[in-house]
This record gives sequence, C-alpha cells and structure tokens, in this order.
Amino acid sequence: MKKFLLAIALVVVSVNIHAEPDADVKRFNDAITNAKMAGMCGAFNQMADFQNSTQVPGDDDFINRFGATEVVRMGFSIKELTALCAQAIENYNDMNRLSLQ
Repeated sequence: MKKFLLAIALVVVSVNIHAEPDADVKRFNDAITNAKMAGMCGAFNQMADFQNSTQVPGDDDFINRFGATEVVRMGFSIKELTALCAQAIENYNDMNRLSLQ
C-alpha cells in the first residue's frame, strides 16, 4: 500500500513539476513534508526512550552526538528543532484524526 501511495504522489508531483503549484499540490507537499518531520522527531524520541529504559553503556554519548550533528546539518538550534518537532507531531496527529473520520 505504501508503494502504491508513493507512486501516486510521484505522478501528482511530476505532472505539476513545471507548472505553478496549485493549492492541492501545495497541501500535498506540506502534508508529506510534515509527515517526514514528525517521523524523524518520533525516531529521535524513540532512541531517547529506549536508552532511558535500557541504559546501554555508551549510548547516551551516541544519542547526544547524533542529535547535535543532525541539528547542525539541518541548520536549526536545539530549541528551534524542539519547537518544530512539537508542531510537526501536533499537525500529524490532527491530520491523522481527520483521516479517520
């Protein structure tokens, strides 16, 4: 199912690649960008939760270095990324609730 939805998304985007994006394409792009951000933030949280519960030796340092590297790579401060993550997760949850109605 995921491959099917991705194929449809690529067709929609490729058809409009040279045209001015209309409202539907913009909403679609915003949705997939938000979903990617929410997924990344969720993965960061999962790593931290896993380490908090297992206390694997050396993983605190790894998680801190990984997070610091990603923040720099994306060009955000930790405070900015934290705020973006909170908003992305809230947006994702709102969109998900709408799709279940």
